[in-house]
Formats: sequence, C-alpha cells, structure tokens
Amino acid sequence: MVPHRTGAGGTTAGADRIEVTTLPARTVVGRRESVPMADLATFFGRTIPIVAAEFERHGITPAGPPTAVYTNEAHQVFDVTVGFPIEGEPPGVGGLTAEHLPAGRVVRAEHIGPYRTLPSMYAALSAWFAGHARVPPPRMWEEYLVGPGAADESGYRTRVVYPLG
Repeated sequence: MVPHRTGAGGTTAGADRIEVTTLPARTVVGRRESVPMADLATFFGRTIPIVAAEFERHGITPAGPPTAVYTNEAHQVFDVTVGFPIEGEPPGVGGLTAEHLPAGRVVRAEHIGPYRTLPSMYAALSAWFAGHARVPPPRMWEEYLVGPGAADESGYRTRVVYPLG
C-alpha cells in the first residue's frame, strides 16, 4: 500500500497526498463508452486524440488537463467519458457528450508514478473512506496532470477526485 500518513492540514505524506477541499462546478466534454477495466488504456489512447482534434476543429480551448469521468461500474466495466474540461456552456459537437461535475466538497488524491501503481492509491482512498465512515460515491473522475509523452512513467501525475456530497 502507498504510504498515507496524514500530516498537518489533513494532507498525506509520501507518494500520494489525500486532501479534502472544495471545487467549483465544471463541465467535461468528451466521448463516452462502456469500457472493461482491461481496455481503459486503449480507450484513452484512441479517444484523447479524437476529442482534441474535435476541439481544434471547432475552436474549443480546453480549460484543464485530460479528464476521465467514471460512472456505473459493474463487473469491472465502467461507463467512462474521456475528454477535457471547458469554460462556459458545452458546445453542440456531434459525437461528444458533456459531463457536469458538481461544485462542493471533494476528497482527492494526487498519485505520482506509473499508471500500473494507481491501485495502491485507490487502496489508500478506500482506507480514507472507511476511516471516515463513508462510502465512495458511484461517480468520480481522474485528471491526468502529467502523462504519456510528457514525462517518463515515474513522472506521471494523476489526480483522483470523489465528490463528498
């Protein structure tokens, strides 16, 4: 398990930091599919460039890093939307869908390292939820702050966010 010692201010020391904060409402525009867990990397690899090309073709500027919104996990299959956050109202671009992420309190963790080590960060988040007598909500998202092509795998930074409702 990834170290998850709570330090001053409720942050986590070590490779992953867990914090509770408040975020504004945001909209992510991208492509949605039902994807088995084993196929997520392939889905992201083909979808992010398609969404980026649609944004460019329609003059849409992303307001943040690539983001994946997960809902309705059943038997290791996720309904997932992969795209980018935008400012303002979502455009009517064929083949793309909008996910409206609510404003409010969230628990989030930032993972540093290769994607294959993300399960340890999810284990730390599960321990956080259990330690706070809470159940993780069925909808959450990942933000890919640094990823493939931007650094070697040891430099990847992935933020995982769960709304607290």
